[in-house]
Order: sequence, then C-alpha cells, then structure tokens
Amino acid sequence: MKQILFTIAFFILTVTSFSQEIKLKDGKVIIDGKEILNYERQNWGDMEIHFYNLGTKDEVLYMKKNSNETPTYYADDFTQIRFLTFGKLLETKIDKPWKKLVEWLFQNKVLDNTGQFNEEKVDLFIKNYDEKITSRTIR
Repeated sequence: MKQILFTIAFFILTVTSFSQEIKLKDGKVIIDGKEILNYERQNWGDMEIHFYNLGTKDEVLYMKKNSNETPTYYADDFTQIRFLTFGKLLETKIDKPWKKLVEWLFQNKVLDNTGQFNEEKVDLFIKNYDEKITSRTIR
C-alpha cells in the first residue's frame, strides 16, 4: 500500500514539476513569466483571436471559433487555427478556451517558449488533428 501511494505521489510531482505556466493576460502570451507573443481578441473576445510577434508586430497565428453558419445549433461548431507564417490551416471540433489552445500548441512543440513556430511540428500537428471540416461541409 505504501509503495502505491509513493508511486502516485511521485507521478503527481513529476507531472506538475515539468508543466509550464501559460497565461494570456493584458494582450500578452506569457510562458513561465516571459512574454512571447502579443494577442488581440475580436468579435466579443470569444470568436476570434490574433497573435503577433513581439519584435516585428507581424501577425503569426489566427484562431477563430466558427459557428458553421448555424449560430443557434452548436453541434456543428468548430475551431480554425491558421498558421499565417506558413500559410497553413487546421480545423478541429475541439472546442477549448484560447489559453487551452495555446497550451495545446505548446505541448505539441508547435510553439516554443520564445514565441517561434516549428514548421515540421506544425505539419505533424495538422496531419494529426485537422478534420478538414470546411471542405466536407455542404453549402
């Protein structure tokens, strides 16, 4: 019994000690206390968010919650993530708050703690999670 408790405690400490603290606050994306990107929310803050490079102010990432033109029917809603630097798009049914989506990018090493995007990881991320929703939607 003690060994099981020790194993659980060790696992919890290991998981929490390697986690990154990610915040979206005052127009800044902050990882472990370091500002890595600027952001701006649009359309009441829940529908669109734009991310900008700190140094150049160039837009590098755009995320949008898409209602699929059915604002009162939520089952067909999806999220679009545009990697503007690479001209690539991901569409997913995963509906998370903006902060969780940034964490998801960071956990998959798409975004690093300096605010840079890894194109190989972007490609792998899109390959794994893109559901191509727009292309299979009948209009």
